[in-house]
Amino acid sequence: MSSAVKPPIKSALESALVAFVIFAGCLWLLVSGTQEEEISAGRGVLCGLGMSIGLIAHWAYMAIAARRAGRNAVGWTLLMVLTFPIASVVLAVLLTSQTDESEQGSRAA
Repeated sequence: MSSAVKPPIKSALESALVAFVIFAGCLWLLVSGTQEEEISAGRGVLCGLGMSIGLIAHWAYMAIAARRAGRNAVGWTLLMVLTFPIASVVLAVLLTSQTDESEQGSRAA
């Protein structure tokens, strides 16, 4: 039985997903607060901080995953910032398929 150690790329992608979920959760809390017509300053600041930290962490983990996969991390990061969330999804799909292919290759050997 083999150990269940995750490849470094997969680990970085999972961390990027968690960071994005934090961003989305804070955005949802902020938007849902607008139904009450007025958002308290504390809630607005905390949601804004959570969104910015989650988004920056998402970009950082995606750049780490790109670098570990041998791709241009700076180029992908610029693309992610300019076309959010499209480039993040494209990079995640590319890296996931690359990880799956390498796992299938190691099983066949």
